Amino acid sequence: MAEDKDQKKTSKTILTDEQEELLDLYIQNLDGYYEELKASDAIQVEIETQHLKKILST
Repeated sequence: MAEDKDQKKTSKTILTDEQEELLDLYIQNLDGYYEELKASDAIQVEIETQHLKKILST
């Protein structure tokens, strides 16, 4: 019975353990890139806001 469960478990997995680890690393890198992109966007908005304030105050 234990062998049947192992066979069912392995037959349902699509990726190998190595591929799973690589996919996890890739997703972590994408998450990091996305967070940097959001931070960059926020900085850009702040710069533009300050620039517009400066233009309007003169």
